[in-house]
Amino acid sequence: MELILERGLEHQQKAVDAISAVFKGVTITPPTLAYQNPTFLYDEQCISANIRMLQRNIREDYRHNANPDTGHYLNLDIKMETGTGKTYVYTQAIYELHKRYGFNKYIIAVPSLSIKAGTRQFIEDKYVRHHFADDCGYNCEIELGVLESPKTKKKGFLAMPAPVRDFVSGSCQNTNRIYVLLVNMQLLTSGKMLTRSDYDYLVEGFYRPFDALRATKPIVIIDEAHRFSRAQKAYKTITTELQPQMIIRFGATFPEIIVGSGRNKVTVKDYNNLIYELNACDAFNKNLIKGVAKEHFEPLSSKEEKVKIVSVIAKTSANFQLRRQNKSPKTFTLEAGDSLSMIDSVFEGIKITAIGKNFIELSNGQKKYQGEEFNTDIYSSSYQEQMVKLAIQRHFETERQNFSGRQFKIKTLALFFIDDISSYRKSDDEKAPYLREMFERLLKEKLTELISNLPPEEDEYREYLKASLADIPGCHAGYFAQDNSDSDEDIAKEVDDILRNKKGLLSFVNKDGSYNVRRFLFSKWTLKEGWDNPNIFTITKLRSSGSENSKLQEVGRGLRLPVDENGNRISNEEFQLNYIVDFTEADFAQRLVDEINNEIPETTKIDSNELDRIAIARKIDSTTLLVELLTKRYIDSHMNINTERRNEFFAEYPEFTSGVKSGKVTNRNKKNNSTIKIRKAVYSELKELWLAINRKYYLFYERELEAEIPNVLFEILCAHDTFARTTVYSQREEIKVNDELGKMDLKDNTGVTYTIDKPLNYSDFLQKISQQTSIPITIIHSSMCKLAERKAIENDVINEYSAAQIVSKFKDWKISHLQTRFRYAQSQQPIAETALTYKDGQPREVIKQGVIGTMLVPGTPSSKYLYDAFAFDSPLEKDNIMTDISEVIVYGKIPRSSIAIPTIVGENYSPDYNGPLVKTTF
Repeated sequence: MELILERGLEHQQKAVDAISAVFKGVTITPPTLAYQNPTFLYDEQCISANIRMLQRNIREDYRHNANPDTGHYLNLDIKMETGTGKTYVYTQAIYELHKRYGFNKYIIAVPSLSIKAGTRQFIEDKYVRHHFADDCGYNCEIELGVLESPKTKKKGFLAMPAPVRDFVSGSCQNTNRIYVLLVNMQLLTSGKMLTRSDYDYLVEGFYRPFDALRATKPIVIIDEAHRFSRAQKAYKTITTELQPQMIIRFGATFPEIIVGSGRNKVTVKDYNNLIYELNACDAFNKNLIKGVAKEHFEPLSSKEEKVKIVSVIAKTSANFQLRRQNKSPKTFTLEAGDSLSMIDSVFEGIKITAIGKNFIELSNGQKKYQGEEFNTDIYSSSYQEQMVKLAIQRHFETERQNFSGRQFKIKTLALFFIDDISSYRKSDDEKAPYLREMFERLLKEKLTELISNLPPEEDEYREYLKASLADIPGCHAGYFAQDNSDSDEDIAKEVDDILRNKKGLLSFVNKDGSYNVRRFLFSKWTLKEGWDNPNIFTITKLRSSGSENSKLQEVGRGLRLPVDENGNRISNEEFQLNYIVDFTEADFAQRLVDEINNEIPETTKIDSNELDRIAIARKIDSTTLLVELLTKRYIDSHMNINTERRNEFFAEYPEFTSGVKSGKVTNRNKKNNSTIKIRKAVYSELKELWLAINRKYYLFYERELEAEIPNVLFEILCAHDTFARTTVYSQREEIKVNDELGKMDLKDNTGVTYTIDKPLNYSDFLQKISQQTSIPITIIHSSMCKLAERKAIENDVINEYSAAQIVSKFKDWKISHLQTRFRYAQSQQPIAETALTYKDGQPREVIKQGVIGTMLVPGTPSSKYLYDAFAFDSPLEKDNIMTDISEVIVYGKIPRSSIAIPTIVGENYSPDYNGPLVKTTF
């Protein structure tokens, strides 16, 4: 499989063109030495003029450098949202600057090893080289040198690092070669490799690597600009030691600085000649990245047990207080190296690694300050298990659609961020990795369930799942920073697959023809930035802390649009990233919305094109709309927005607001309340059919069954797996595009339900079973007493899960024994209100969008369609409802759960195919 690169994507080409345009008309001086870049004057007036021209379409406050750079080099900033192809852009920019101006010495600085590995893989890939050489017509190649940490060496000959030597000595007179040196931040700031001057051989007259690199007059490209603030040592090393002619910073976010003083002090982004901006708003609106669906579970209990850091004794110990509802607080004193499990067992595996002046650092990477409180629930293994279970469920929902629901399959991946490595890898004390064992158990359960329930037409997917079930350990892999020094061969192979074998992860088949089942990845935020795989559809943050990090950065690993099994990027569909957090980040989606919208400048004026577009949408002419706005004093004669009335203006005319389109972020815990109109004339064509399928029927059983119930119930109670746990609920929020230019809003959707330990009062337990099975409470109690004579029943198993199990097993017995012992009889009662009609039989005005589809097709449906908008849940469904068949007179999608058929288990069955109601000429 090859990843198919697309040439000339507008959002990428604009960035490359912007960089090149900076040098339009600028004097470029040929090098005097073969190993040097051509040179230019960084302060030439022509460059300033070109930059001002390029900044015309950038928001006003971003055009001016808040902290002007005084260095003797040119700085350019390129802002591109995560997942939109920054690595591709700066690689093409390298080729383009070489082609136009002859620059061929570049140093790429990255903040981490994972980003370094991803960049190296991309630039060295044979297909990528052919793409730029052949498809893009550059007719040259990049010679990449990768600077690595020096290995321990025996005494003797000391050679200058080969990548430095090759980079420096490469001749600029070789027009078919571009020299690029890739280096990570740590190598710039620590060690003697680049600063020492005692190497045995010099390079171009230099013994010190930094001096030799500086002499090439390089261009430096910085990836992930927010990690290289100008106050940091790494950035200062670049400017003082390398002294480049130009620094080009690429990033989705940039460092923040404080400008002004006193009351005028404000925090701003440290942009320095920002010449291209593709912000998150544009990326979402133009469908360049996936949407986001946030989901979380509520706390397991309402006790709100918390731990507070009462005081920190600098560098020696810390005093904690465990606060529980209706109980006296308990105080604990812990030192560095102690485990928090001394306070509560839920903190198993988390230790204090360091103690500062007023804070402690934990082994999960978190820093907690004196006076800070944190909940115990999110550290509970039961709570964590529900998050993993939810992640697995969401993964397979997506994977099944990506595998069976399209012409070319999409390999679907999931990523887990964890804080305790020993929970996944075996520790030195041989302690069982509980998270790994729990994950494999839940995965096995889910695979078994899916395999048994798949229809015959999904045989290929069934075989893929069977291969997964046969190799559970092969389904997942992990990468952590400590793996870079681990000698274990199996771990090394996992790391290699994750960091370097992107194509392998995206493939369904291994080289030997067997299924490649690896698709669940575990990491400790090591893969947070830089590493990317386009087919990440689910990210789960286990034991997260509700940090103040950029929410866009956190979801960034999953925003990239996916590729299919042939390597083609799929950009003509809407995809969604499942993002699962704990309840301390319940507001994650809203904060993500706010972060994206904060990047959009406040609208101060409307233009004629915007006026025309909105007038058409409102079905009036633009002159009428203009008069309305002027009359209401929302704008002046120059179409400037009246600042005193702007809130009223946007409330009445929300189309004029700018920002991310509503619907891109959704909450799965809440329901979608958007409505769609029902066309009454169309409904009249379907009325007869709709009333027929909504007639009520009763179900009658044989009288002899009553005597069998007590024995059946007792057998169910005796089963070994009947008594166990209870229920928790998740909440989900999504971001999606539904309108044209509205601010980003949260769209709500439904979450999921799981089971964990939680006891029930015995009387409630009996009543719950009776209500759901129609078995009298006296019979249930009698059977429980009979069971108690046989074996002891613990109080904690008298819970909601056990009740649900009894109900479920009784239903199973009904299904297996009552198939021929019942009959239906039509009710004589009149048809009550339905999903499409009121009690009087008249059609409803509207129906909730969520009951017929989560996504909308732009435009107006044909006159045959029951609703005034096309709503759908999958690409296949979208194609079906938009197909125009001449024989069809009228059609419409059946609302979810609107058709109820009584069943022998005492419930109503609603057909789940969500198919159409159709009237044809046949």
